Order: sequence, then structure tokens, then C-alpha cells
Amino acid sequence: MRSGTATCFLVADVGGTNTRVALSGPDGRPFQVARFQNDRFAAFQNVLAQYQRDNAVPALNGCCVAVAGPVTSGRARLTNRDWALDAARIADHLPLIAGSQVSLINDLAALGHALPELTGTQLQQIKPAAPGGEVNDQALVAGLGTGFNICLVKGGRRNPVVIEAELGHASLPDSVAAGLRAEIGDEADTFDTVEALFSGSGLARLYWNLSGGEQRSGAGILAAYGCAAEEAVNRSVDLTARLLGSFTRQLVFHYLPFGGIHFAGGAARGILGSPARALFLHSFDAPGRFADHVGRVPVRLVTDDAAALTGAARILARQTDA
Repeated sequence: MRSGTATCFLVADVGGTNTRVALSGPDGRPFQVARFQNDRFAAFQNVLAQYQRDNAVPALNGCCVAVAGPVTSGRARLTNRDWALDAARIADHLPLIAGSQVSLINDLAALGHALPELTGTQLQQIKPAAPGGEVNDQALVAGLGTGFNICLVKGGRRNPVVIEAELGHASLPDSVAAGLRAEIGDEADTFDTVEALFSGSGLARLYWNLSGGEQRSGAGILAAYGCAAEEAVNRSVDLTARLLGSFTRQLVFHYLPFGGIHFAGGAARGILGSPARALFLHSFDAPGRFADHVGRVPVRLVTDDAAALTGAARILARQTDA
């Protein structure tokens, strides 16, 4: 533990592919951050055990775990991995001070709590807001990684209101589904949810369709993007970027996030951090009804892969302040 810090928490971000664990203090800033590949562990408790073997973990005043899946009554199950998490069982594996607790939160909600704390070094501007016009204090976080989800954030730094959702399991908007069908025909019907298209696994499935049945991971596709010899790769990423722009327009109308849409996750960084960004922006800025609303929404990319840890740490810090 850092000198002079009497209060210490443990925070974690459990994704479908990787888990990040850290300690934090009353300042709400994670430290001693470690990343683990989930395939190496049978359960989250095994990750915690490894972290404690690798780091000096003091007596803890609490723990907050962000989970890539729905959370209800202190329990959660990962959407894209067969891991179940239970706050009471996690507490049994930690050196908690008497009276301290473990809380679980959806990972996108954790990013929502982190959003007011993120600095310029953790955010990349994709599109500035058009000048003029009133704005509200609503912002949206959209996570494209192993899966997909969003959360709405309203308010300032001290007590932001974070609205949880599970949009990844909703059906694709008709406009996006029609654009996909124009490219791959009836196979578009297999992309029956938002997450089925806008995720790392969705990108791999789209590549499978466009390549004639070749298997490749989403990360592998993004790494090969831009190579002239990789026609199916380039078509897959380009099409995903165009359709993501159309889908993001729909998010504007659903949530009016004039405080900005903030994309997070490995797939989002791979697409919007590449030349495919231009295709995304072309679709997002396309003429249409209420185009002025769309123009007033800035788009940013969360470049900090551990930002959800900041959100979990801020939740615990605010509880201490109270």
C-alpha cells in the first residue's frame, strides 16, 4: 500500500477475454494494476488468488467488481464466458476489514462512473460538436469489445447518475439490418442482435461470411486491416465501420447525448483508431431528418483500457466521502 494511505480498496474489471485487478485509495485512483487472460483461469476467484500472490494486498475497506454482464442482487454471470460471480463468495477470498463489503456492477456502468474523471490523455477526439445550440448534461458510453453494451450518464463529477442497460441483446435497427443485407444477402438474418454484429466476435462472423468460410479472430482481423492483399479483412472492417456510423445515429435519437458518445473496448479502438474512422463518420454525418441533432453530438474514443477500474474506484471513494 502507498505510504500515508490508510484506506484501501480492491477493484476489478472482469471482461469476456481479460480481467484487470487493482488497488485504490480514497482518491479514487487505481494503482498496482494487473491484467490476466481469462483462458488461464477456471473462475474469477482464481484470478483474485493470483493477484494476491503477486502483490502485497493489505486489509481492505471494500471491493467493487465491474462485470461484463447483467448484475442482480449481488450476483452476475458473464455474457461471453461461463463464469458466475457472487459478492458473498468473493468476500470469502479477500482480507476484508470487518463490516466491509463486496459490490458488483455492470462494466459499462463502471465506465459511466469513470467518464467524468477521464482526462485528455485517456480520450481521443473522433468528431467535435458543431458550434451553436444548447446542450444537455447527458453522455453515452458504448462498449465494443468481446461483447457490446451502452450506459447513459447524466450529471457532473461528484454524483453522476448512471443508467444501466443491456442494449447488446436488442435487435439491430432496420436501417442497419438493411445495410447488412445489401452486402451479404440472407446471411444478414444470422446477425439478430446488436452484439452479434458490433463486437469482436461479430467482426469474426462477418469476415467468415465475406471470406467464404475462413476462421479468424476479431483481433487478428483488425491487425491485418489495411493490407492490400487482405480483401476480405478490409471489406469486413469497412462494412462494420459504415454500419456502426448508421447505428450511432440511432443512439443520438434514442438518448440525446449532447455531452458526447464515448466508444470503449478493443474492437472500438481497432475500428475507430484506423482509417475506417472516415467511413464511420461519413455514415454518422449523413444528411437526414434532425441532422442538426447529430451534428451537435461529439464522438470520442476511450483509449485507456483500464478505465472501468477508475469507475469502480470512484464508486468506493464516494461511499467513503459519504
